[in-house]
Amino acid sequence: MTFRAIRRLLGLRAASPGLSEAIIVVTAIFSLVCGGDSLAVQPAITVDGITPGFTPFVSFISFKVTDPANLSSVGFSITPKRGSQTRALGATYTRDYLQNAGYFQPRNGRVTLPVFGLYQNFRNSVTVLTTFSDGTNLKNKYKITTAAYDGGTYTSPTILQPRLQNTTLSFDFILLKGTTQANTPVIVDSDAEVQWGGSAGGGGQHSIFFDNAIYYGQDPASLVRQEFDGRSQILGDYSSLGATHFHHNFDYGRDGIIMAVDTNAWVESVNIEVDGAGNVLKVWNMADILSAAMIAGGDNPAQFVFPAPSDWFHNNACAYRLSDDSFVVSGREDFVIALDYDTSAIKWILGDSTKHWYQFNSLKVFALALGPDTLAPIGEHAISFFQDELLLFDNGTASLTQQPPGDNRTYSAPRRYSIANNTATEVWHYLANPSIKSSFCSSVYEDMPNNYLIDYTQANNLATDLRALDATGNVVFEYQYVQDGCGSAWNAVPIHLENLQFQ
Repeated sequence: MTFRAIRRLLGLRAASPGLSEAIIVVTAIFSLVCGGDSLAVQPAITVDGITPGFTPFVSFISFKVTDPANLSSVGFSITPKRGSQTRALGATYTRDYLQNAGYFQPRNGRVTLPVFGLYQNFRNSVTVLTTFSDGTNLKNKYKITTAAYDGGTYTSPTILQPRLQNTTLSFDFILLKGTTQANTPVIVDSDAEVQWGGSAGGGGQHSIFFDNAIYYGQDPASLVRQEFDGRSQILGDYSSLGATHFHHNFDYGRDGIIMAVDTNAWVESVNIEVDGAGNVLKVWNMADILSAAMIAGGDNPAQFVFPAPSDWFHNNACAYRLSDDSFVVSGREDFVIALDYDTSAIKWILGDSTKHWYQFNSLKVFALALGPDTLAPIGEHAISFFQDELLLFDNGTASLTQQPPGDNRTYSAPRRYSIANNTATEVWHYLANPSIKSSFCSSVYEDMPNNYLIDYTQANNLATDLRALDATGNVVFEYQYVQDGCGSAWNAVPIHLENLQFQ
């Protein structure tokens, strides 16, 4: 191979090489491995520049690879701040993903690498790993300085308990579903550092982390997928199903995302499950389901199920139970109810027996018995299943619409129930000391066994209190945000952003 051929291979086009080009060529020659009359070139990259993204949390590194035909993947990792206990946020993009997203041009080897999760107003250390099909890896380090971000209460929380050192907390990143700021939902780490903000605005309340993206509802009835790099697309419009408004939560279903919607006929009692492309998989109308059960049991549903504008059910969360293929729904006004996922047949009901629903034999017959030292949930939110046990945030707030309204406690508590043999037995609860009452909203989720994230959205009507418990029961951190009704963090979910894989 001639000197000129080597220069062409490296993309050096000038007729006569300058000193810098000559150095590049000589360096390349020493990296060549001779094999007869052929030479194998070690891949190399040339950086074109770094440009900021749609928020300070996102930047794009542009570079060129000398061996584009064999490019396999490109990944990044952001070094946590000094003293931080969080795992490094990072992601890997395959060649096909980059090409399909318009971030890789195979003809000239140009790559645009989206880096998200950067600290705002900080000189970030970012490691980029470029992998080729022959097993070659190129590791490069970059410094990315970001602008300041005015996140209001999200960037200026009150630190009541900084993250403890050397704990075994299983998660490091948290999706805060709120409406206080325009750039919602917001992702913070376990040090209370904001590391991402979206553009859902008021839609940040009904959102979810799914398929390496943020999905949220855009009123009146559209589903949006937002990538972490800022790209977004509308996946579907559900007005043809009667949807007029999204409310409360997006939850994980059996096959996709369960959305809570209002219709002209019914308030907060209809759910739609869609797949990652926005295609409708299933619709549940609690008014129809409960009316049918009450009629079959000899009761008049008109005494319990009320059309719009009555908020007779107040569906605020859903969950899928794998062990028996159940669709489980939280109705704050009434109870937690489990249905057969496909047929919608009622399996059981868990709730306060002093509420209105318990006066109807057609519903009472489905009531679970309570095990020893077990309290029924009242006005609950954020239901989920972990190791086949029901976890929820028990607000302790009586019904607002249904009469009689049931009990009304002076405190709130996350609770976990074992459900078997037609009995619900409380197996865990957390009582804050001093006690906290969060009348509405709020959440609790378990990431790994006994690793909990608890969100008291309306902590004694003074603040939004976010805290984590590790497997030993330690409060690993406690942060407070300015309370704005349920706007700061109506719901908070632990998520994992340590090693995302974009296929």
